[in-house]
Amino acid sequence: MAQDEAPRDVQRSVDNHAPQARDLGSPAEPTQEKTLRRRKAFGSMLLPFAALLSGCTTQKTQNAMARLKKLEFDGEPGATHMEPDGTRTFRNHELVDQDGNVVRFNDDLIRGKVFAATFMYVQCKGICLDMTTHMAGAYDLLKPVMDNPVQFYSFSLAEDSPEDLKQYMIDHGIYGRPGWRYFSGPKSAIKDIRWAFGFFERDEELDGNLNGHTGMARFGNHRIDKWSSCPALGNPLLTARSMLAVIPPDRRPRVPGVDREPDATSRQIPNYQPRKPLGGQPL
Repeated sequence: MAQDEAPRDVQRSVDNHAPQARDLGSPAEPTQEKTLRRRKAFGSMLLPFAALLSGCTTQKTQNAMARLKKLEFDGEPGATHMEPDGTRTFRNHELVDQDGNVVRFNDDLIRGKVFAATFMYVQCKGICLDMTTHMAGAYDLLKPVMDNPVQFYSFSLAEDSPEDLKQYMIDHGIYGRPGWRYFSGPKSAIKDIRWAFGFFERDEELDGNLNGHTGMARFGNHRIDKWSSCPALGNPLLTARSMLAVIPPDRRPRVPGVDREPDATSRQIPNYQPRKPLGGQPL
């Protein structure tokens, strides 16, 4: 699962078939009357769409809307839908956190959020513990903004139970930290989330190999559809800076110890001699 791509966007067009209008005229009708009848027939074709826009939807129309919404996400894992406001909608999987709270992925964890996401599992004998340690270091640096606005999410790749996730957090000193939650769900849901975040392999055997799972952290700011990533095993300071970098500079909170301080002095380059302009004339 080492391949890293930006969050994936799949949009599909759907053909809308309007009901066929019957020929309400007769061969003997005057041309003007036939034209009026045709206009009336055409108007009847638009009525279902007018009702849809006005909110006066029937059960049949609601079912059609549900089918269209489903079609937007048909296809391989990781599909997202771009909204008119420039944000993207993910499949709204049902997940459970370390305390047994049920959440919806898109509605509760993504929409309007600023977050970092990693993938792990409790029985991991590889990189998971080191990832947890490094992310905890980044968390410590970001304490002033954790849970407001920054969130940390860790997703179980092995359908770990809420009890096991909670115990893992307790064992590693991160349970109860505001803004950091662990989540579990069906493997198909977690795969879809992982693919949507750009961490996948086209080879199914490689993609499903837990021993080679991704060690990347995905950073996101849903409101402005800004995304980045870095190794979760990297320097916690760089991870913290990458987290804040998805927030626009004019709204980015100042965090002591994380902000880059501008260097007010310039350093001389040893033995540097400026080149003379060609022809001896000033540039």
